[in-house]
Amino acid sequence: MRFDVMPVATEKQMTEIEETARYVWHNYYKDIFSPEQIEYMLHQYQSKEAIKAQSGKGYIYYMLMSDGALAGYTCVKLEKDYAYVSRLYIKPEYRRQGLARRTIAHFNAIFSSKEHGLDYIKSLKLKVERNNNFAINVYEHLGFQKIKSVDTNIGGGFVCREYVMERKVT
Repeated sequence: MRFDVMPVATEKQMTEIEETARYVWHNYYKDIFSPEQIEYMLHQYQSKEAIKAQSGKGYIYYMLMSDGALAGYTCVKLEKDYAYVSRLYIKPEYRRQGLARRTIAHFNAIFSSKEHGLDYIKSLKLKVERNNNFAINVYEHLGFQKIKSVDTNIGGGFVCREYVMERKVT
């Protein structure tokens, strides 16, 4: 399997990410969030307009390609000494094929190399719902550790109860 991480640069690609988000979130989060919260979060965070706005605030979206097909997407934001992995979603039919591992390895290679000028990034951090056992297990397998719990009011009457997880760049 050929795996590529491709930056999202065009409106068409943003639309593809929006459609992928809708597909993945309704498939995956149906047992974690209410349909109303899923729709709220998709509109607030994963609509084409939201993606465009986030891109203007330092978030960098990438398409995860498997043999030329869109298999998922990720998003990072560079902070003072860490990269915040804001999104990492894989379509159901591409799960359990090592794409999350390859994505994290891709980031690790970029942030550990002086060649890219990003070697000031010392760790990757992300948030994951505390009752999302599948994702927690995946992240722990990839070397992430829980460092704290946070409850975030995201508006619309919804709260996300998450672990912040961290993995050192090696």
